[in-house]
Amino acid sequence: MMAVHGFAPEVGHIPIQQQILKSFSRNRIPHAYLFHGPEGCGKEAFAIAVAQLINSSDDNGQIDRSSPQFSKIANLQHPDVKLIFPIPSASNQKSEELQEALRAKARNPYRKIVFSGKNTFIGINTIRELKKEAGYKRYEGKRKVFIITEAEQMRTEAANALLKLLEEPPDNLMLILVTANIHHLLPTIKSRCQILRFSPLPEAEIEQIARKHLPKVEPELLPLYIRLSGNNIKRLLTFVENDVLEVRDQAIELLRKIVLLHRAQELLQILESVTSKRDRQKAHLLLWFLLLWFQDILYWKSLDGDRSMLRNIDKIDTLEKFIAFTPNADIAAIVWEIEGAIRQLNDARNLNPLLVLTTLAIKLHTKIKNNVR
Repeated sequence: MMAVHGFAPEVGHIPIQQQILKSFSRNRIPHAYLFHGPEGCGKEAFAIAVAQLINSSDDNGQIDRSSPQFSKIANLQHPDVKLIFPIPSASNQKSEELQEALRAKARNPYRKIVFSGKNTFIGINTIRELKKEAGYKRYEGKRKVFIITEAEQMRTEAANALLKLLEEPPDNLMLILVTANIHHLLPTIKSRCQILRFSPLPEAEIEQIARKHLPKVEPELLPLYIRLSGNNIKRLLTFVENDVLEVRDQAIELLRKIVLLHRAQELLQILESVTSKRDRQKAHLLLWFLLLWFQDILYWKSLDGDRSMLRNIDKIDTLEKFIAFTPNADIAAIVWEIEGAIRQLNDARNLNPLLVLTTLAIKLHTKIKNNVR
């Protein structure tokens, strides 16, 4: 009998769990899944839970959580379950850094794997090694499960090599591709996978996950952090571990300077403090909070003052004053400009975050200045 609450209630997305369980009970699990949806909705934790379903459950999909198989997969130490993620080039790789990244992911499957200051990708050698391992016999599991996270980061030659494995997969292999950017994958890869779309988890479920993995978080701040993260669990973890409310305050102060651009020196001081070390992460945070601010204004205006959808729930008075001060600002165009700046900052070829932010500030001033009372 199919479990009503799925096989791993703690990771959520119960309708998708039930769909997979239905296939499992009929012995019709596909050889390849493609999990896609917005970043931070728990797709990777879900993929690990699927590996546990395949290798540590009975015929009805009841997982034996006391089994060695279950714990080995949870710790990412099972010989038949592999987690593949973007890594630096061979010249920038450090074995201990890779191992620590894997251990951190095992401790918290919602954590984003990052290598500070290094470009990462999934290269041809990684996929070649994967194909070689796919040809080996199983060590102790019921089926090999290879999880490829951030699959859109595969180089072209790596994607083509993976395609050959998808076309002729061994019987004992399941591939799970995970991506937040499905349109970046080859159509031929997508066509050979069963595609499952994930949505952001509800705030209540994210709060449960956060309390498990972030036991020291201040309870009164957690709902605010969840909203400011955009229900993105990976971003939430970063927010809790860093003083992001200070960056949010910088973003609001930056807006004040943008509106009154005769204080150009003060504006530049804020921008330079954010980009002094070409720190893209802090610049990203600043742009994120600018984006949230104007999205809140769009919500406010479109929903006739309904506050239930607002992200900056602790800054409602400040938000209301800003709206009153700029009643005719073209908010949709401003959101478009901020999103464009975020895309520029994401481009590794752009080596000057200060220029991106300064150009944006001038554009925002132009779109606001003629509408100020």
